[in-house]
Amino acid sequence: MTEVCWATSLYEFLKCCEETELPKVILDCGAGGEPPPLALFRRFGYTTAGIDLNPEQVNTAAAYCERAGTELRISEGDMREIPFPDESFSFVYSYNAISFMTKPDIAIAMSEMKRVVRHGGLLFVNFTSIDDPDRSEFSDSVFVREKLRSPRFSLYEDDEADAYFEGFTLLRKEKRLIDKLYEGEMIKQAYTDYIARKNGAT
Repeated sequence: MTEVCWATSLYEFLKCCEETELPKVILDCGAGGEPPPLALFRRFGYTTAGIDLNPEQVNTAAAYCERAGTELRISEGDMREIPFPDESFSFVYSYNAISFMTKPDIAIAMSEMKRVVRHGGLLFVNFTSIDDPDRSEFSDSVFVREKLRSPRFSLYEDDEADAYFEGFTLLRKEKRLIDKLYEGEMIKQAYTDYIARKNGAT
């Protein structure tokens, strides 16, 4: 049975990607886990690559790929230093990953994602909103605190992340306020999602 990707915002990104005539080559920054969201794009014929800073998440994704009989090319890597040349991908995204970093590191990661997407290509990133109620600190044992020196999620005002998209045209911007049943408990989450096209000739 085909597993369904739970990352609902990525279906909107997939729709935007499908409306272009660009080569189907995509990068996920923060790609680990199970099932990896890249599997959604692979089913639509995309050539995929992904990086994740956490080796455990990379191993989890690899185990999924082995069971599913698919190859997504997910490897250990840091979105602050993406190991691909300029303009390597038609499409680049980071879903529920960038807010684990500090804002100075987020600025670096955004520059890197913008670097590796081709002119005319699309970029999706979502940011945790200031309206998200979670203000808890990461525990000392959490991987991101050890590797990123980040104490908690970085939170953004409604238009604060707009500045990251210089040189891009915004195609979609959506603030999502969510009430969700998670492990038997109702929780609140808030995100702002961006889909943007890199300016310049393709």
